[in-house]
Amino acid sequence: MFEYCRNRRLWLLQRLSLGQAFAQFGVVVVAVVFGRLPDGVHGYTDGERIFVDDRLTAAQLLCTLVHEGIHIERGHKTKQLEAVEMSVRYETARRLLPVERIGSCKGSKLSEVAKGLGVTKRVLMDRAAIATDAEATAAGCWDCQLCPAIQMRARQMVAA
Repeated sequence: MFEYCRNRRLWLLQRLSLGQAFAQFGVVVVAVVFGRLPDGVHGYTDGERIFVDDRLTAAQLLCTLVHEGIHIERGHKTKQLEAVEMSVRYETARRLLPVERIGSCKGSKLSEVAKGLGVTKRVLMDRAAIATDAEATAAGCWDCQLCPAIQMRARQMVAA
């Protein structure tokens, strides 16, 4: 069976363009273009390529590539409405920070926790903002309470 699959893949690769071959196996190929972008702009996409600022840290680069990749998955080719952008930000946070990962890193500052998780502070705060109470409990957010979103929810729970 393995030999058949390997031969089948080789046959496909010989007859299809590289993009078609990757698509056949569920892989999307996207060119990443590095260059100097305006201050505050980490990246953007035209639907086929991702343009990234060449001054980003490793965490910023990872978060930007995932974020812009989600735009491409959704077929976005131009600047989106703020509501759509927030949806993409929240999906980026979900993908980069599953609940199991959040509780694995501690710190005395939000920036330390984000650094330990390999993401930006903004992605960490987005994840806290969309965490359900069960997710926040599983991740240990109620004990930490560094994220403003968790602090606000804790105050609301006490007031209720």
